[in-house]
Amino acid sequence: MPKKREQIPFVLPLAIGQTMRLTEDMHMGGFIKQVTIHWPDGSDALVDVMVGHDIVQFCPREGYLALNDATPTYEFNEPVGDNVGIWVEARNRDGGNPHEITATVIVEGLA
Repeated sequence: MPKKREQIPFVLPLAIGQTMRLTEDMHMGGFIKQVTIHWPDGSDALVDVMVGHDIVQFCPREGYLALNDATPTYEFNEPVGDNVGIWVEARNRDGGNPHEITATVIVEGLA
């Protein structure tokens, strides 16, 4: 059976001290295959990011990721059920600057 791949983009514009969680509902079961997160220059490891689905955090397994001027892609084979929310949470610990973080989650399911 053919597989369907879907990109789910998240854009999190964070004010100083703000925490934000965005959720996108999945309408197909499958596997989360990749997560790509972009921290712009100036983030200085002060913007924390975590990714999950439903009540499960999987990127990273616990805590947060925080980088500067980086766009890593993390490979996964994380099972996700039908009609489950995939979410990205970010918090801005920079006391002097707002930041915008982007993340793309790639899900593979059956067509």
